[in-house]
Amino acid sequence: METFTDPVPARSGRATPLPPDERRAAILLAVRPVLLERGAAVTSRELAEAAGVAEGTLFRVFTDKVTLIREAVLAAIDPADSVPEVLTIDRTLPLREKLSTLMRQAHSHVGESMRWMGLLHEVGRLEPAGPSAEHREAAIRQWGRRQQAGTAAVTAAVAELLEPDAALLRLPVTDVIELFNTVLIGATMRTVDAARRGLDAGPPDHEQLIDLILHGVLAPTPTDRSA
Repeated sequence: METFTDPVPARSGRATPLPPDERRAAILLAVRPVLLERGAAVTSRELAEAAGVAEGTLFRVFTDKVTLIREAVLAAIDPADSVPEVLTIDRTLPLREKLSTLMRQAHSHVGESMRWMGLLHEVGRLEPAGPSAEHREAAIRQWGRRQQAGTAAVTAAVAELLEPDAALLRLPVTDVIELFNTVLIGATMRTVDAARRGLDAGPPDHEQLIDLILHGVLAPTPTDRSA
């Protein structure tokens, strides 16, 4: 396991150091691009350069490279990060337009999350068994609680978005959100699976997915009403 050793000298003229929690969060955010580019092969020096700090600073904040990567991944896939984007959607838009915008946003987030999960799986193979496994399991449990809270926040934001159209829906808003998530994840998994097999399935047709959610697969009849 690579550790953060041989710290480079601190640079002069730095701004006032951030509080520990803010510094930690800033580092986790700053290293995301290089992690997506380099994966688990990234070096501690590359991580330090991406974060704009000395390797010694990383060593004081994180135990080793694997710990930093794992925590960066878990922070990157926090569902709550998508809430501000959901809140930008105009609640007065027609239902179909709101769902189409939401589908495009969500597909982007889910696709990126799957990339992060692949990196997490890759990093897991680098971690030795032993005492560190207990720390890892504790981190995963903490992440699970954060995921649950983040998912609840996203669901609340989407429910607020769809509430003005509740009278148009055959199902409760919460059930519509579950259906939306099922279609979204299924379409994303199809694209990811095709890529793993070396196939180019292309991006999902978001409008077709919205048609599926709103109207199912039956041909319209004269008594049908559009949403």
